[in-house]
Amino acid sequence: RYQSPVGNLSYLAMTYLRPYEPINTATVGAAYYAGRQTNGGDKDVFLFNYAQEYRVRDAPLSKPLKLGANLKFVNVDKGAAGGKFGLGFDAGVLARTDMGLSLAAALTDLTTDVGVPRGGLTLAGAYHWKRRLLFVGDLRMKGGHSEFYPGLEATFHQGLLRARVGKGVPLDGVGTLAMGLGVNFSPVILDIAMSLPFNGVHRRAGSFSATFNYRFGAPSFAGQFVGQAASQAESLRAEIARLEDRLKTVSQQASTADTERGASQGELRVLEKRVAEAQDQYRALLKRNEEIDYRAAEKAAGLR
Repeated sequence: RYQSPVGNLSYLAMTYLRPYEPINTATVGAAYYAGRQTNGGDKDVFLFNYAQEYRVRDAPLSKPLKLGANLKFVNVDKGAAGGKFGLGFDAGVLARTDMGLSLAAALTDLTTDVGVPRGGLTLAGAYHWKRRLLFVGDLRMKGGHSEFYPGLEATFHQGLLRARVGKGVPLDGVGTLAMGLGVNFSPVILDIAMSLPFNGVHRRAGSFSATFNYRFGAPSFAGQFVGQAASQAESLRAEIARLEDRLKTVSQQASTADTERGASQGELRVLEKRVAEAQDQYRALLKRNEEIDYRAAEKAAGLR
């Protein structure tokens, strides 16, 4: 439920999504949205969705791109102004990296004329820091108007709790601060959220919402926690094995170095012995030269 100067807005959304068996990286789904605003009008949207992963060989991406599109049927009823029915589609692409950075772009509300703004563009980015904090930002452009939505999500207790804060949707021109809390009781996920106007709680603006999700076939939170622990243990075992292999390699290199050092020390001792022998020979030659000089001097004296 949203409040605004025009009138209260309430909406209901239902979504169903499932894997597409012929393509193991694809999903198909359907959704229904119903919005009702006092003094504003009604809007109903029914859509079909298809999404698939696509690996780009020459792109510097560590994970495949995610591509998706909606085919939708839209009906807008403005009361006395009458209603309009139209067809349209949305399309988007998501790129992910191992660094925790994700980038996305989407074309939204490309519909026939139903009496409301059409043809929106959204550019988005997200950065996951140490699996604890998620920084996000959406730049939305539609009908000649642009709006930037920053946000932050913090994760606690291995994903059991998620707390969020960010800029809320400025319904009918009133800016709001949005806050939310999510609880993961997988396969059941509950979310509650509210938004308050920046310019004071006395203004007629803000919202309250609750979301219920059920994931068919999803593991329980406890099982997911055990699975994460097992995955971490497996990663640690792999790291230990890698370190042990590295230790063996370093030990072999050290043993080889010790052997080479022993051989070098032996060569050094042989060289030192040869140097000593050469010095002895040199001293003997000097002594012999001195004796020859002495005898030559004596012979020269006798001849006189």
